[in-house]
Amino acid sequence: MKKWLVIFVIAASAFWGYEQGQSPDGAQTSSFLSQSAGWAAGKLHAWNTSVSAAPDKTSAESLSSDTLENRLRAVYNISPALESRLNRSDWTPLSHIPSLLQQAVIASEDRRFYDHGAVDPIGIARALYVNYQAGTTLEGGSTIAQQTVKNIFLSNQRTMERKIEEMLLAIQLERHYSKDQILEMYLNTIYFGHGAYGIGNASRTYFGVPPSSLTVGQCAMLAGLPQAPTAYDPINHPEAARERQHTVLRLMADQHLISEETAVKAGEEGLHLNP
Repeated sequence: MKKWLVIFVIAASAFWGYEQGQSPDGAQTSSFLSQSAGWAAGKLHAWNTSVSAAPDKTSAESLSSDTLENRLRAVYNISPALESRLNRSDWTPLSHIPSLLQQAVIASEDRRFYDHGAVDPIGIARALYVNYQAGTTLEGGSTIAQQTVKNIFLSNQRTMERKIEEMLLAIQLERHYSKDQILEMYLNTIYFGHGAYGIGNASRTYFGVPPSSLTVGQCAMLAGLPQAPTAYDPINHPEAARERQHTVLRLMADQHLISEETAVKAGEEGLHLNP
């Protein structure tokens, strides 16, 4: 029973993610699938509860302040739930974030961001292939919408239940917000390491300047941090950060966002990190 519910939710979310990026009537499709997937996720949780006579302490504590049922309600009321969790007093509008930084983030995190829906099966398959060929993690399979709702609503637990919640919330996010709004949310809520959440804090923490003053090399450096912010922290791990920056610059050049010459120059420029 549990296996089939999981398969249904993943298949429905993946199908919607593809259709939303391809079909002009994706809203009707998304409505049906999000309701169906919501029903399945509720059944899955009920099944887990009924078969687990003594839930482990960690699970109980993680749900004590924000239960699964409350998070599922957020699926159908995502705008108020989202706004209650955002700190817009320290917010950088997308118009104040360099387009090259936006493109660098999209190139490294979700290159088909403007072409697909909440879930990108093509992106998942491509990331698996690219990472296998490279022997290391160069690209992730989660979309920017999925990462955004994970940052705002969910824990870092790696469970199927949490992944289903992530998909459901991402579907609703794509239905109620534009791509630019989602990208702006992502850039203002993602963790960049060194205690810096959001692009404004990260820019000031690492370089002592607002995002609008970042160079191409600095944009690429920051764009590479969300994948592993502690490991790529340029202050504590400058060599790993440089390697990740070069990966992002290469991705940008491969996707024709910048020229090969610009990528080389940006990789050689001084970063002028804060002491």
